[in-house]
Parts: sequence; structure tokens; C-alpha cells
Amino acid sequence: MPCSITYNPETECILVSVEGEFDLALFDSMAAEVARCIDENDCRLILNDLRHASLTEHVAGIYSMPEHALKEGIGRGVKRALVVSGTLSEFWFLETVFLNQGNIVKLFNKIDDAKRWLFEKK
Repeated sequence: MPCSITYNPETECILVSVEGEFDLALFDSMAAEVARCIDENDCRLILNDLRHASLTEHVAGIYSMPEHALKEGIGRGVKRALVVSGTLSEFWFLETVFLNQGNIVKLFNKIDDAKRWLFEKK
């Protein structure tokens, strides 16, 4: 299974783990499940573990991902942490596209840093 989606009631956070190729088709199938999980649990925090994923989508597909998420029901107010391994450059454009379209998202190399940011209260 290239993707798993679980809800942690203790942290009130959805954990999305992706392994292998990450493209628009996988994103679309994940988005529907994540949106359902958001609605069922009234949750606005998502921790995306992409450390074992490689972004294989072309630029136009990446650019359309925020719109696809919105259509599935994942609003711009959902706070998303993206955890990747190695260099951030592979996912930098994805983060930039989401930010430029009004989403709350940040890229990290370490799960602990991502959790700190995700759970900080403002």
C-alpha cells in the first residue's frame, strides 16, 4: 500500500504516510480519504510523512494539487506539515504552490520539528 491515513484522537491529528511514487493520481485518492477523516473528526491538523516518497508529478500536476484538495473538502485553514528526507528541493515547489494559494503548510526534515510546529498554539 503506497499510502496510509490514520487519525490520532490524543493529538487530534491526521497522519498521512506515503511510500514510493507520489503523483496527482495518488494525491487525489488520498485527498478524498483525508477530507472524510477531517469531517468525521473535526480535525484541522495533518502530518504528512513523505520521507519514503518521491515526488514524480510534473509541474502542472503539482500546481493543481491545492485546487484538487479544496474540491475534495480540505480547506485552506487546515494546517499541514510535510516531512521529507534528504534535501527539501524535491518538495520545495509543492510547498510554495500550496502557500501561494493560501494554505498553511511547512516543509521539514525531522518529524519532531514538524510536530512542534503543527501543535504550537498561537
